[in-house]
Amino acid sequence: MAEFTRRHFIRTGLSGALIASGSLSYLMAETQVPVKVDMVDLGKTGLKVSRLAMGMGTNGWNHQSNQTRIGLEKFKQIVHAGYDRGIRFLDTADTYGSHPFVKEALKLLPREELTVMTKIWTENLDWHPLQPVDQTIERIRKELDTDYLDIVMLHCMTKANWTEDKKRFMDGLSEAKSKGLIKKVGFSAHDFGALQSGVSHEWPDIVLARFNNREVRMDATPDKIMALLDIAASKGKGVLGMKIFGGGGLVKEEERIASLDFVVKSRKLHAMTIGFEDATQVHDTVDRLMGFVNLL
Repeated sequence: MAEFTRRHFIRTGLSGALIASGSLSYLMAETQVPVKVDMVDLGKTGLKVSRLAMGMGTNGWNHQSNQTRIGLEKFKQIVHAGYDRGIRFLDTADTYGSHPFVKEALKLLPREELTVMTKIWTENLDWHPLQPVDQTIERIRKELDTDYLDIVMLHCMTKANWTEDKKRFMDGLSEAKSKGLIKKVGFSAHDFGALQSGVSHEWPDIVLARFNNREVRMDATPDKIMALLDIAASKGKGVLGMKIFGGGGLVKEEERIASLDFVVKSRKLHAMTIGFEDATQVHDTVDRLMGFVNLL
């Protein structure tokens, strides 16, 4: 993610809109006191989360990601910068290799204030052999040093029949949920048919979909995705968005601003996850996001 300054963004990205809307006083106030991410209801799941989640899986695979490659100390700095700006939602996954990093970051943060979401892989890999779901959940809880997991997702569903094909994983997560080891369950979609199936099925509490204004690394056009997200919300599901910046595909400043503006104004997401590799990116994104939110 390219570096940018809050002053540059406020001057070039928001000033015209704020002046046009008669909100120049808001702009002046926010240049003095750093704004924090607000807390929102995650659909009708009963969970309240920060509107922005801190993603741990940029280019994540083979038990590593950009967030782990920067090293533990810088990783902790990013998480703590996010906490200072109101981010109370951490998005990790078993295949990212970030659980031990999150564990260290959590040592200095109040666990009860945080929503920790992870994802489990459902295909056997040479570097990530499958375990029974109960063993996977027990291992992850130990890796994170937490008694419970707020959200566990089935990671990267790519087939329309996943709700049948992955039933043993769904049943395993449901059992863990009944025992209080997990609060809510869901799935991340990397295919339009998979998203359709999950949105329609009663099992997922939460949907994680790829969503931006340019159809970059998405599963269909924005209009088609928005129609499914409406259905998910109507069923009370929590709706989360990822790939807001196209997984690095929307690299220009104006592209990032336009996508974030579009996503916020669409009102289709309860919250979104974005990966950061520097504390400056945290501050800049929070300013951008909340600037658009406060214009709604």
